Amino acid sequence: MCANFTEDDIGKPVERTDGKVIGTVQSVDTATAHVEPTPDVVDLLKVRFSGAEIGGPFILHEPDVRDISETRVHLADGFSKANAPTPAGEPTAQPDAESEPAGASGSAGAQRADADADAGGIGPFNTPFQIGSAVVAGLSFLIAVVFLWTGYQESELLLVGPELDIISGTAGLMLAAFVGTVALIAAVYMEPGFDH
Repeated sequence: MCANFTEDDIGKPVERTDGKVIGTVQSVDTATAHVEPTPDVVDLLKVRFSGAEIGGPFILHEPDVRDISETRVHLADGFSKANAPTPAGEPTAQPDAESEPAGASGSAGAQRADADADAGGIGPFNTPFQIGSAVVAGLSFLIAVVFLWTGYQESELLLVGPELDIISGTAGLMLAAFVGTVALIAAVYMEPGFDH
């Protein structure tokens, strides 16, 4: 079944037959809709770790659409985003992830540039959140070493706490090392969610 695009379809999510949203309608023409892709978790990980691109906008023709509901555009069976044309008329499949597609312009090009700038490689010092997590990780590892050394020496914890033996010192080491490991993983891989 073919669907007719109207101005009311702008802003609606585009959904495959399996229920996955692959983009949002940005503009409509007489028999086509221009769709801005919505990156999923896998796409964001590819951008973050390998510098791959999310991909540019693509065009939907009326035969590509099964139905248009009040809230979504439902794609027909067998639709492939890789074979959909771009506004420049080229398929969206890119053999070389490093090259800029010819049809990328406007918001799609800016989105990819922002994603590449935000990716910046893996590192604990890209944002204030990551810097704070790296500091917590470093302090936790330092405290873990203090716990182990104090337990090994069977002395008081920093001259004010209880006397530790090797077992309690090792337990303190494991707890502080666990906190340090979690903070280090957060520093390297996590991004804050509230400022995006």
